[in-house]
Amino acid sequence: MKFFVYGIILGIANVIPGVSGGTMMVILNIYDPIILAFSKERIRESIPFLLLIGGGTLTGILLFSNGITFLIRNYEMATMYGFMGLVVGSIPLLWKKARYEKLKKKNLLPFFIALFFMLGLFLVEMMAGPGQGAFSPERLSYPALAGWLFLSAIVSTIGMILPGISGSFVMLMLGAYFITMEAISTFDFSILIPVIAGILLGGYFGVKIIGALIKDHPQALYMGILGLMIGSVALLYPGFEASLEGGAALGFMALGTAVSWLFGKHGK
Repeated sequence: MKFFVYGIILGIANVIPGVSGGTMMVILNIYDPIILAFSKERIRESIPFLLLIGGGTLTGILLFSNGITFLIRNYEMATMYGFMGLVVGSIPLLWKKARYEKLKKKNLLPFFIALFFMLGLFLVEMMAGPGQGAFSPERLSYPALAGWLFLSAIVSTIGMILPGISGSFVMLMLGAYFITMEAISTFDFSILIPVIAGILLGGYFGVKIIGALIKDHPQALYMGILGLMIGSVALLYPGFEASLEGGAALGFMALGTAVSWLFGKHGK
């Protein structure tokens, strides 16, 4: 039941532009177990665990896609500050993972590369404007649209696996987010089939690559993830107003930080 609920939380995270499903895995302390579950040595014994996580994720996406959109549209500041708190509260856990041995100077490189990458995404988002993708693929003919959705799903899924990068934000930048969200709410399988195919392919290759890094270069990976997570706070930041809503937003941020820290400490 715990893993099914964790899956629902991942599903909710994956429908919010700017919120990283990989970050949520770190917060829930299930990042390594999910990545390593796909290894040849563990895949068979991990099937029940993966089915629970996957079933919960699908449930979260179907049940909360409309609800999360409503919260962001009507209570954006409080909602986004709450998610910022979740990220901030998970940073000490990740730092502890990275410092399982003495920090090597060479592993600072992936940290700064990841951090500047996230800040670059932030600048791109600022230039594109709120809710604007790189272009609008709706004008494409269906075969071209299906191909673009397939490729967008591959790229966004690989990004989703990395903490700090929001898969839905990548889809937003590629112009595929709103098409996909509408297809989920209306069960439009002409759109969902290429998206699902891209998710499966991107997930397979993404997990393989990251799984290899966990085994062979764990500190470099965790330092890179740390840079991604710190940089993601800029993508989540919705601004601030000295008002009742602003005070509530700070309260939700404190609550999110506390919840994230407790999950990281006890969510094993």
